[in-house]
Amino acid sequence: MPSLDPLCKRSVFALSLALLLLCSLVSASPTAGSQAAAAKADHTWYVRLDGGDRKQCTGKVDAPYHGHGASQPCAFKHPQNLFTNGERDNRAWIIAGGDTIIIRGGPYRMGYTGPNPYDFPGMCPGDPFGCFMPPVPSGEENHPTRILGEQFASCGAKTQLFGGYGLGLVLNLGGSKHVDVECIELTAHGTCSRVGANSPGLKQCNTSYPVSDYSGTGIATSQETADLTLRNLDIHGFASRGIIGAIGGNVFIDHVRIAFNAGAGWDFDDGKGTRSSPSASVHASNLLVEWNGCNEEYPIQHAHPAASCFDQDHGGYGDGIGTPDTPLNFTCDHCVFRYNTQDGFDLLHISGSEIAVTNSESYGNMGQQWKMGAMHSVVFRNNITIHNCSRLSAAMDGVPDGYNRSLDLFCRASGDGIAFVVTNDGAYIFQNNTYIGYGTTSYDISCNGTCSRPNITFQNNIHVGYKNPHDGQPPAVFYSEGLSKNPFQARDHNIYFHMRTCPSGGSGSSQERCIDPQLKSLPAWTGESSLDHLDLHLAAGSPARGSGAPIHDLHNDATGAPRPEGAPTDLGAFLYHP
Repeated sequence: MPSLDPLCKRSVFALSLALLLLCSLVSASPTAGSQAAAAKADHTWYVRLDGGDRKQCTGKVDAPYHGHGASQPCAFKHPQNLFTNGERDNRAWIIAGGDTIIIRGGPYRMGYTGPNPYDFPGMCPGDPFGCFMPPVPSGEENHPTRILGEQFASCGAKTQLFGGYGLGLVLNLGGSKHVDVECIELTAHGTCSRVGANSPGLKQCNTSYPVSDYSGTGIATSQETADLTLRNLDIHGFASRGIIGAIGGNVFIDHVRIAFNAGAGWDFDDGKGTRSSPSASVHASNLLVEWNGCNEEYPIQHAHPAASCFDQDHGGYGDGIGTPDTPLNFTCDHCVFRYNTQDGFDLLHISGSEIAVTNSESYGNMGQQWKMGAMHSVVFRNNITIHNCSRLSAAMDGVPDGYNRSLDLFCRASGDGIAFVVTNDGAYIFQNNTYIGYGTTSYDISCNGTCSRPNITFQNNIHVGYKNPHDGQPPAVFYSEGLSKNPFQARDHNIYFHMRTCPSGGSGSSQERCIDPQLKSLPAWTGESSLDHLDLHLAAGSPARGSGAPIHDLHNDATGAPRPEGAPTDLGAFLYHP
């Protein structure tokens, strides 16, 4: 963890989650539910650039302020008017739990308005780092507090809230329950970094006056945070994390991007070892986590605006998703983890939980692509893994020159592609996945405690190896440590090609083959860009067609095409499409 700022005596990581700041506001009519919720009066608040302050407008009418009078039926001009009255140390929400806030126009600067000591907008406690908002008021079941951008119905364009001048975080959900946030862009307008000490060419954020124009974190949560819906959000460009903190219940994610945050993407570790509650669960679909560990350029000029990237050898971190030792159930469908400077999907420190990853992809991350701890159950189906863990060592189209000069820890942690931990009490299912790449080992399996019974089902998978660009060796398929017996309850109907050895030890009439799966496009190795444009669908003559074991509760492939019920199916993540 980075050290604390000497000036503010609190860092982005050590800021108490109870004091973190909120910047997104609520909108959309609450859903009718219980009689108590239905009886509660609906209140909708409006924010628009041509509105007024709290003295001028009521904030409850979607209209501009006309320049005269007090308490006029008009919108507020800034989200901060919802929790400040213009007095420096008076911060309290005027909305109630279950209210709706619609934010029109923008962008809206959150925090200080300038780099100097007195550049506060009338509602901050006297330093830019603590210019935070109170936690969002909790709603009720079937009657959530809602913070919505203007175009929340279709979300054609997101409403932008950007932190600056040292602001610790933008949206404070510490302890908040039953809150929906939709169609919001959370970002910062700066290029400096709070990580990457002693890295060549790095512009470190100035934490003394005049303070650099940066913000630490997009969203903060806490062990009491529960029943959140985060939909159509873009969280990018922060000097530390996109999202940070433990959770205490369900969090629903839909079409959320977490990208180009210099520390990490989604970090469940608040820096104090806080564990999520045993009921903590993330339900994610269409989640994109990319380029974390990289400092975003501003203004953005490239398709992939990685101004500079950092690994652990250069004072960085860089997990796409990372956790402390904690319980956390996690489902991820149609998720993508790519080009993060450490691991892509790192749940290795979670134990006793339930994990389901389906129809998802992980590639180009500098460590492992997937990591899962000693779980109660793991279901891993229809996924694409491209283990090209040195991809960020080379130039890329649309990326600034020199983005990677502070990267050298490629293929960290032995260069394994997928790592997971088994126990006697767990069940692990890996079916219909497609794995391409190099590295030391594809699957690194270790034991937690005593592992004396087979509990891994491994079926209908395709593996294709490329020679490691560092040592010229193709990858092994399996490596195990601490297992006293064969861990596979079932291992059959798999294809391996160009691997270091042809695996033996499949179960029964395993029908495991070491042959070319005949995918549509597997180019010869000419450098790190070779695996950028693979086509992993099956070619017409592929031996993977119709040769898989029937999987009775697997109904579709990664594209949604239906798999045959109770009959042999195609191997890999994709059915054959003519």
